[in-house]
Formats: sequence, C-alpha cells, structure tokens
Amino acid sequence: MSNIAGHSLEAQPAPSPSQSRSTTTVSQSNPDPTSPETLGRQLISPDTSNKPQPLSYRQLLQQRLQKYQWTANHTVENAGTTRHPLWFSSFWLGTIQIGQSSAHRTKGAAKEEAAKAALDWLTTYGYY
Repeated sequence: MSNIAGHSLEAQPAPSPSQSRSTTTVSQSNPDPTSPETLGRQLISPDTSNKPQPLSYRQLLQQRLQKYQWTANHTVENAGTTRHPLWFSSFWLGTIQIGQSSAHRTKGAAKEEAAKAALDWLTTYGYY
C-alpha cells in the first residue's frame, strides 16, 4: 500500500481477545493552558490581582461635595413605556440644577451622566 507521512495505509489485523492491550496514562505536571478545564478554572476564579477599581462619577461627585460640606439632591424620572423605559436624572444644590442627563435605558447610566455633568459644573465654577 501507499505510505503517507511515514504511516502505512495497509489494513491492520484486529487484535484477538487473548492479546492484551496496553494503555498508557500520562500525568501532566503543567496542564495545557488552552484546555477547556484550565480555561474554565480561569473564568470562575476570583480576581486576586488587587487592582484598585476606578471610582464612578457619582463617587467622585460625593467626594467633591464632602470637601465643601455640601449635600446634593438627585432626582430620577422615568419616561417611555413599561417595556422600553427611558430614564432621566439630575443633581441639585439647593434650587440650582448642577447636572442633568439625557435619556438612558438604565437608571445607573442616567445617574452617571448627571453626576459627570455636575462635576463639570463644579469645575467650571472653580470648585475643584
């Protein structure tokens, strides 16, 4: 028969039941990093890198307001349908609106945009 890449294509006789088959178990001290088992463990393992998470605009706004011992109020309004709500948010210092968001699909996104606008307002008027 023909020979492809060093392998013979001749039919091999089936081993008889009296012949014993040997199997070899390979133990790996370093598992393959691309194996599904290893990848699964990497996906569910907790992040232990201790990297600090960036602060949200709401947290930064809270810090800035605490610096001046101010308290801001915020409002969240819902518009749109029940299935497709649109959220608007704004931050107030007394009667002065210092930040307002445009329409967002989530409350959190609306609050973040309004907090960013409030931080920009405070920066514009010299409250660093």
